[in-house]
Amino acid sequence: MGMNTAINAVHRGERQFINIGNFRDIGGLPTSDGRMMRTGILFRSDEPSQLTVQEMEKFQTLKLKKIYDLRTPNERASKLFRILNSQRPQIINVPIQQNEKDYTRFQYFKLLMTSARTIDLNTMMKDFYRKIAFQCTDQIKEIIVQLADEDELPALIHCTSGKDRTGMLAALIQLLVGVPYSIVMEDYLFSNELNQSRADQQAKLIRKMSLFRLSKDRLKPLLEVRRDYLEDILEEILSKYGTIENYLIKACGISEKTLQNLRDKLIT
Repeated sequence: MGMNTAINAVHRGERQFINIGNFRDIGGLPTSDGRMMRTGILFRSDEPSQLTVQEMEKFQTLKLKKIYDLRTPNERASKLFRILNSQRPQIINVPIQQNEKDYTRFQYFKLLMTSARTIDLNTMMKDFYRKIAFQCTDQIKEIIVQLADEDELPALIHCTSGKDRTGMLAALIQLLVGVPYSIVMEDYLFSNELNQSRADQQAKLIRKMSLFRLSKDRLKPLLEVRRDYLEDILEEILSKYGTIENYLIKACGISEKTLQNLRDKLIT
C-alpha cells in the first residue's frame, strides 16, 4: 500500500460528515522510529456549524472534550457551532488573525474587489504562514499546552476552511511526535482533495463579488494549500531553531515536559 493510499484509508474512515469539510483524524500516521500516531483522539476540520441533527449525533460519538476554534470573532459571528449536549465538548476560542483588522466576510470580499488588479494572493498567503509561525506563538502555546494536559483529549482543531491555520498546527504536532516530513507534507496537501467542491463554490462567489476582475487561476493561491506555503516556513523555522521541538520551546515558550507529555498521549 502506497503512502497516499494509507493516508486516504485513515482519513476516509467511518466518521465522515457531509456538512463538515476537510474533516479527518490527525493521527494514524507512522513515526520515524517505527511507532504510530494514535487515532480517535485528535481531529481537524473546517468550521462545523452546518451539521444536521443526525450528523450532530454522529459527531458526538467522537466523544470530544475540547474544540479549538481558530477563527476570529467576525468569522465566528455568522457561523456559530451548536452543541446538543451542553456538557461536552467545550469550545475554546484561540483566534489567529490574518490581517491587521478582523474583517467581516463582506469587508474581506470588498478588499479583494478593490485591489483585484494588484493583489498578489500567493505572497499574501506566504506572509500569513509566517505570521502564524512567528507572531501567533502564544496561540500555538495555548493549544499545545492544553492538549498535553491530562483531560483534554479527544479534541478537534478547526478554522474556517481547515487548511491553513489548522493545517499549520496539525503539521507542527505531527512533526513534533516524529511523523516524517514527507508524510506530513502529503497529509497537509490532502486538504486540496477534500476541499475541492468548497473551493469551486468560493471561487464562483468571489469572482462574482469582484465583478469577474479576479480569474479562477488568480484566486487559486487563496483557495488551496501549496507545498511552498508550508515548506518555506518550516525551512525558516528549522534554519533558526534546528528542530520543531526547539522552535516550540524557544519561540513558543513551551516546556520540554509538556512536549513529552503530548508525545506520550499521541504515540502508540
